[in-house]
Amino acid sequence: MSLDATPTVPSARWSSRLALFSVGLLLVTLVLHRFFTLSSPLAINLFVVGLAGTGLAMLLGMVALVRIWFTGHTGAGSAALGVLAGAVALAGPVGFGLAYYHLPWIYDVTTDPDNPPAFATLSVRPPGANASAYRGKAFAELQAKAYPDLRTLELDRSAEEAFELVEEAVRRLRWSVMVEEPPMTGKDAAAGVIEATEQTLFLGFSDDIVIRIEGDGTRAKIDARSASRYGSFDLGQNAARLRRLFAEIRARAEVTLSAAATTAAAEKGKSPEAASKTLFKRKKGVDPRKAGSRYGRGPGK
Repeated sequence: MSLDATPTVPSARWSSRLALFSVGLLLVTLVLHRFFTLSSPLAINLFVVGLAGTGLAMLLGMVALVRIWFTGHTGAGSAALGVLAGAVALAGPVGFGLAYYHLPWIYDVTTDPDNPPAFATLSVRPPGANASAYRGKAFAELQAKAYPDLRTLELDRSAEEAFELVEEAVRRLRWSVMVEEPPMTGKDAAAGVIEATEQTLFLGFSDDIVIRIEGDGTRAKIDARSASRYGSFDLGQNAARLRRLFAEIRARAEVTLSAAATTAAAEKGKSPEAASKTLFKRKKGVDPRKAGSRYGRGPGK
């Protein structure tokens, strides 16, 4: 090796090494947590370490590039690799932060803040997880400002029918059901409850959902709650989950109404086309409370 060879800037080498190590750590942590048994608290700590490493790699790379510009030393490729790898790794978290910075710093939302559905089976949380109890007024006020559309869903169906609609909606959303308790009417009346979990698509963190169905033979009220097990900021995911749930329930209710109307029309000798026209007119001009349910037991929405 020639004695007068141009030296390499040390920070350039360290930038690329640290960037590659940090990106590898992030990928391995993601795979182990999403598909294997790596615990969420440990995964969160490793994600923080990996992101901090990529940030430091970017800083070292930029310092190295400035030094190379003024001194003419080598190492520009290593420095550029460190900056590029760090930027790619940080693009996701920074992008989410900028997109959702306006949302409230909460991790638990419900359609009934005054009497939120309570977790029973899912109330037992592993060490390091958020408490299962609702945080009360502090969360309720923030939620009311950010998600005013999250309210109790009322259906002109019996409590039993509403419970079946919720069951079907949960199945279609592919949540993992932990508890299913149908509502009871009469002397021993009790609300129906469904508890379920869902993993976030990319990182695989578990969120818990509890749904409460109560009412009588003609009308039902559905309240729901979604809470993240880990972290103090949910990026609006819990509110979006409840919106998907209620949208699916409404869609199921419309489908059963359509089926009931078609069946009733068929029994009267009408064609499917005439049944569809009858249903359309009923939706436009008649009080939905007068429409029959799919079981013929009570009014439907």
